[in-house]
Formats: sequence, structure tokens, C-alpha cells
Amino acid sequence: MAKLRNAVQAIQQSQPTPHGLEELYRDCEGLCIHSFGSELYAMLQDELEKYTRKCLSGISGLPDAASSDGTVLEQSMHFWLGYTQQLAMIKCVFLYLDRTYVLQTPNIASLWSMGLNVVKNYLINSDMRARLSWLIIGEVTKERDGKAVNHKPLVTVVSMFVELGLYLQLFMPSLIEATHEYYQRESRRLVGQLTPIQQQTDTEEKVFADTMDVPQYLLHVKRRLEEEAQRVSNYLVSSSKSALLATTTSELVEKHTEKLLTSSFDTIADRSMLSDLANLYSLLYAANRIETLKRHWVAYIKKSGLRMVQAPDIDVSLITDLLTFKQKVDSILDGPFQMSSMLANAMRDAFEDFLNTRRNKPIQLLAKYLDQCMRPSSKVTSDEQLDTLFEKALALFRLMQGKDLFEAHYRRDLAKRLLLNNSSSIDAEKLIVNKLKSECGVGYTSKIEEMFHDMDMSKDLFEKYSNSQYSTEAKDFGFHTNVLTTAVWPNYEPMDLVVPTKVEQAQENYLAFYKEKHSGRKLYWQQSLGTCVLKVQFDEGPKDLVLSLVQGTVMLLFAEHNDLSYKHIQENTALEGAELRRILQSLACGKHRVLVKEPRGKTISETDTFTFNSKFSSPHMRIKISQIITKEPEKENNEIEENIQADRMYRVDACIVRLLKARRRVDHSSLVSELAKQVNFAISAAEAKDRIEMLIERDYVKRDEAEPSTYHYVA
Repeated sequence: MAKLRNAVQAIQQSQPTPHGLEELYRDCEGLCIHSFGSELYAMLQDELEKYTRKCLSGISGLPDAASSDGTVLEQSMHFWLGYTQQLAMIKCVFLYLDRTYVLQTPNIASLWSMGLNVVKNYLINSDMRARLSWLIIGEVTKERDGKAVNHKPLVTVVSMFVELGLYLQLFMPSLIEATHEYYQRESRRLVGQLTPIQQQTDTEEKVFADTMDVPQYLLHVKRRLEEEAQRVSNYLVSSSKSALLATTTSELVEKHTEKLLTSSFDTIADRSMLSDLANLYSLLYAANRIETLKRHWVAYIKKSGLRMVQAPDIDVSLITDLLTFKQKVDSILDGPFQMSSMLANAMRDAFEDFLNTRRNKPIQLLAKYLDQCMRPSSKVTSDEQLDTLFEKALALFRLMQGKDLFEAHYRRDLAKRLLLNNSSSIDAEKLIVNKLKSECGVGYTSKIEEMFHDMDMSKDLFEKYSNSQYSTEAKDFGFHTNVLTTAVWPNYEPMDLVVPTKVEQAQENYLAFYKEKHSGRKLYWQQSLGTCVLKVQFDEGPKDLVLSLVQGTVMLLFAEHNDLSYKHIQENTALEGAELRRILQSLACGKHRVLVKEPRGKTISETDTFTFNSKFSSPHMRIKISQIITKEPEKENNEIEENIQADRMYRVDACIVRLLKARRRVDHSSLVSELAKQVNFAISAAEAKDRIEMLIERDYVKRDEAEPSTYHYVA
């Protein structure tokens, strides 16, 4: 026994053993065979305890600051490395004890575990464990402050804590608490000194200072998280990574989310600072604060959208501005916000909310915008550009209420493009109709498709007319006509116009031809929609003038008389004063002045005289003289809205009756709520109440005698 004790002490002193290892092993085996296992085990434990107490108490007496023997952490590192090596050798010597006595005796630890427990018990029962913990945390703090630290002793001591089972239960709570306190102080200082966002620069090149704006702060947080992750990789345990990052995120982001978003989110989003938005989203996602981000995201979209929608002075560019804004928020959603379904749904709801605050107007302007894009003068030329534009416009269309109003305005503008041959592409026209059909159903585009059908039928019909005996005189001046279905096309006010004799004769011949083909149908000429091309001889040479039928009729009067008075023109055309003044103004006061007015000026009066301008010159052979562009008549828009509103009320009536017929008995609030869900346009509570009262008067609905706010269906 004494020989083995001396051998253990020699190993602990890093000295050669007096006897060979094989001889020591045989001695251990002999003692175990003769039932001295318990004494041998106790002796070994006693020697380990004495050695551990001696070494660690010596280390414990060292100052925290570095001494000639090194720091406490360095000395602890040397102790642990030497102790584990010694323990491994001791285990080899006493292997027979470990495989016999230890295995056969219940509730007794293996030699390796016993050796570790000796160190563990000493650390727990003394202040050494707490001191080592705070020394490690002190090194972590120094590193967080930007100072260099020696990782080697940290790796060893942390490994010792892990081996002894002290890391998770006794060290980790202290580390997390220190992390919490460190970043709590730092975040309070930095967030309390946040500055307004400066002009956008490359944030990767910014210098981190005590004062910073929100993008800089977010980048600082991102750097801190990367440092914590690297720290775990360098000398901490991987299992502590999630807790460290969660604590850092909580203190730097979660607790200051509201202030960060309130102070800067609108500016960051407005400037499309995508990298900063990506940092913000990733940090808030880690902090489980996406719900707060959603609230500010919705508020930003609504505020920006309302600023555009509720400013009538920018109606001209409203749709363009909305499309630009939609593209901006889409780029934020697709990129930095990683197509978050929560934020995507919130964005859609926000757009629906602000787009429909100004009832009917945005969707009316959307129809006008598409009309402008489909004209030859539009800058959108290629099919790819048109398809992209249609998709963007439909994205807004889906979010707008009043789609029936859009259909009415779009159909009116489409009619003008088709009849005046002023569309950039018929294929593109049909493409957008197909998109509207896919979006809203066959019934929505039925009238629009019927318009295309009328144009195709008119073309076939005119070919038959051209091959008949009725077209003899019409061939001399290129007469052409379209036959439109009244119920499909927009309503046009008839115009009393005395057309030239040849045109009048051609019209009568066409009527005779048409009645021969279709008996019982009535045709009415819409002179205001006609166009013509006149070949006019000027001093410079012949020019082709592209005119409306009304403009052409006025110009032909000058074929016989060089000078005409306002009264003479009015008598020979039967045009009303306002319409005649508008036509004469386009011919005598516009860009291309083919008539000369006396006296000169931009206004037309009944005492004016007009002379054919033979000196008119232009570098172009074909010249289109547009009619004077006036502001779109409010009367026409009001008529469309009145017709749509009347149609809506009929649909509301039908919906109310269907609901009551299905349920037999419904209270007022439930009826109004269900009604709002089933109609695809906005209806106010007052309008719903008026329609219910009307149905009560017509005996479709009756009030409950006991509860006046409840209605019954009248069979």
C-alpha cells in the first residue's frame, strides 16, 4: 500500500516512480485479490483530495491581477491540464481496481469520475468556483469593450467547468446575467443618444461612435451578435450560443423596438434603404417583434398613400405615383422582408384602406391611365412593357372598390380608341380584356368583348357593302362605317350636322343596304365619332389633313368660298354655338392654323370671319389637327356615376331580398354587415337603411312587430 501511495505522490509531483508501472499494477492487483480494494480506493481518494486542496488553495491566494506566476486563470489552466494527465496515469496504474472493486461495488464512482469529483467538490465548497466564473466573465467583458484577451486559459477553464458539470448549472446563469447587464447599459446609452438619419451613405463604411443614427445602431447590433457567436466558437460552449444571442437581442433590440421604429422607420422605408431594412427585419424577427414592425409598416403605407390619394391637385399623376409607391413597397417586401406572409397581408389591407377612402376617384383615374397607355402617343411601345404595365395596374385594380365604375369608364375610353382608330395595338387591347376576365369573370367583360365583336362584324359587313351596287359613289372618297350595338357601347348625344352632299348620299345608300340585310333594325348616325382625311392644296403644295368629320365638314365649306363668316358656317353646318366655336378654334387658333381668323385672337365670337390659309406650311405631308382639348366634362362623369349608382342600388335590393329569403328573419346590424360582405363596392349604413325602407314600402320586407330592428321576408 505504501509503495502505491509513494507512486501516486511521485506522479502528482511529475517525478519518475520508484518502481515500474507494471510492478505497481501487479501490487494493485494483489491487494484487490486480498480484499484491500476499499482501503486502496480510500487511499487514492485521500491523495487526490490533498493534492487538489494544496494546488487550488495556492492558486486561490494569488491576486486577480497578473503576477510573476501568471494570472489565476493561467494557473488554473496549468493545474487542470496537469491534473487530468496525472489522473490518466493513475488510472492506468490502478486499472485493476477500477475494473474489479469499483465495478462490483454499488454507488461508487469510477476512478476518473472520483478524481473529477474531488476537484468539483473543492470548487463548490470554496469560493474558487465563483472566482473563476467572474474572472472568465471579466475577460468576456474586456473583449466586449474591444480589448485583447488570451483565449487559451479561457478555453481550458471553460472545458474544466464542462467536464466537472459546472458550466450549465453554475456558470451559465452568471454569464447570462452579466451579458444582460452589459448590453442593458450599452443600449440605454446608445438608444438614448440616437441622432436623426443623415443623408444615405454606405453604412458598411461608417465609424461606430458613441452617438449614431438608427441604421448605424442596427449595424452595431448586428456586429455585436456576430461577436457573441464568434466568442462561443472561440472558447465558450455551443449550447450557450442561443441563450447569449437571445439575451443580446433582447437588450439591444426587443426592449427598444418601439423607439427604433417610431424614430426612423418611415424615413428608412421612404428612402428605400434596403440593406438597413434587411438588418431591421432580421433583428426584429430574432426578437419576435414582427407584430410591432407590422403596425409601423401599415401606418407608413397608409400615411404615404393617403397623402397621395387625398390631394386632388396631383390627380393627373396619381396612378403613376401609386404604381411607383407600390413598386417601392413590393421591393421592400420581396427583399428585406423576405416575402413575410404577415407583412404581405398587412400591406394589402393597408392599400385597400387608403385607396378606397376617396370613393370612386382612384379607380376612375386608373381607367384613364390605361386609356393613355393604350394610345399611340404613349411611351409604352413593346408588348413586354405593356404586359408589365397591365400587371402593375391590375395589382392596384384588385385592391380598389367600385370595379363596376372602372368597367364603365374603361369601356367609354375603349370605344373612343376603337372608333377613332387611336389604339396602339388591338392585340394589347384584347390582352388586357383577357386579364380583366380572369380577374373578375366572364360577365364583367361581356360588353367589352361585344364591342370587339361589333368591330369585326362591321368590317365583314362593310366588305359586303363595298362589293354591292350601293357603294358606287362612296368609293370616290373612301367612305367607311361601323355598326354598333346600342346596349353595348356608351351612350352618345346625337349631333345635328349638315354633312356634304356626297357623304349624305353615301349614308343613305348604306342605310338602304343595311335594311336589305337586316329588316326591323334602326340605325342612327353618330356624326361626332366620325373622322376623315382631306387632301388640301396649299401654296407650299398638297397636304393630307386628318380631321374629325365635323372639322372636315367645316373645311369643305372653304372649297367654294375663300372667306366665310361665323354665321354662314353655322347656317351651313347646323352646329350649335359651343360646338362650332370649339371646331373653329381648333382650325384657326391651334398649332396648325389652316384658317385665318379676323380679328386675330384665341376666342371665337359670332362676328368673326374666317379665311382659308393658303400660305400654311409644314414639313409633314400628313397633319393631324386635334380638336381643342377641354377638361373632361363633369356632366359625362356624373352621368356614368349616376347610372352605376342606380345599378348598384338594384343589386343591393336583390341582395337584401336573397338574404331575407334564405334566413326569413334578420336583425338590422346583421343584415347590413352581411350586405357589405356580399356586394363588391362600398355601401354606407345610410344607403343600406334607405334601400331597406324602400323594400318595406314595396312590401318585399316587413318589420317585426315586437322588435322594429328585425326584418322578415314577405313571401
